[in-house]
Amino acid sequence: MTSKSQKPDMEAALKTLWGASAWPFATAVKDACETAAHEETLRRLEQCIAVHSSGVLHGPNGVGKSRLVQSLVERLPQKTYRTVVLSYSSLTGTDVIRYLCHLHGLTVAQRRSDNLMALRTMWGQRDGLWPVWIFEEAQNLTTMGLEELRLLSCERLDTQSPFSLLLVGDASLMPRLDMGVNRPLLTRLGFCLQLEPWPLEEAGAYVQRRLAEVGIHDNVFAPDAQELLLRIAGGIPRRINHLGQRAFEEAARERSRLISREHIQKALDQLPWLGRLRDEE
Repeated sequence: MTSKSQKPDMEAALKTLWGASAWPFATAVKDACETAAHEETLRRLEQCIAVHSSGVLHGPNGVGKSRLVQSLVERLPQKTYRTVVLSYSSLTGTDVIRYLCHLHGLTVAQRRSDNLMALRTMWGQRDGLWPVWIFEEAQNLTTMGLEELRLLSCERLDTQSPFSLLLVGDASLMPRLDMGVNRPLLTRLGFCLQLEPWPLEEAGAYVQRRLAEVGIHDNVFAPDAQELLLRIAGGIPRRINHLGQRAFEEAARERSRLISREHIQKALDQLPWLGRLRDEE
């Protein structure tokens, strides 16, 4: 049976079994649960950028770093900051400078020195707007790229960088920056913030929030099923999303309103790396 013929049955089960407006935990659901740690880290990031500092935000994959960056960009006033988010972390050093020129609306020149001069001129004529550069997946930046960022931060004659730099990455980012070749950049950074996996209580509240978002106001997880879900996810919301979505699909196929431990186990069979990741931690 093709996926097209299966889809109407699955959508019908979604509505008849749970009365839901959409699949729980699906990427289409936009509203995310903001934890106390999320809000505190966001507040500290705003404070650091307000004093024109640069630094690092790191944490395990799927813990919510990109969501936090999105919240930060939304809260930084456009009348005060010129914020640029870059996700092309595999760029070479020269490409970083060229891409920054492009994002700032500057004419991209062939010569590196011309691009640097264009950026320097922009900094001098920014009309009070403070540049904020956010590099996601920064652990993948090349050594040359990191060195170019250090050199750019030295463009002013005083000790103040001409922009705020936020490097966002996973658990390998700090060991990468601590390598001898990258320490000159590390010494110019003024803060390091970390997002930790969520405590069990907040992870459980996240599950209920995602259910309520689509109109499911009862806890449809059997107690042992939710315990297994949260244990495997290990406080990482992305893992909760993937495992919860697959478990709902398994229950829908069996026309079961209750999500059982067996449904979680079948979902895990489709996501075997989650179990391995949990064991490694």
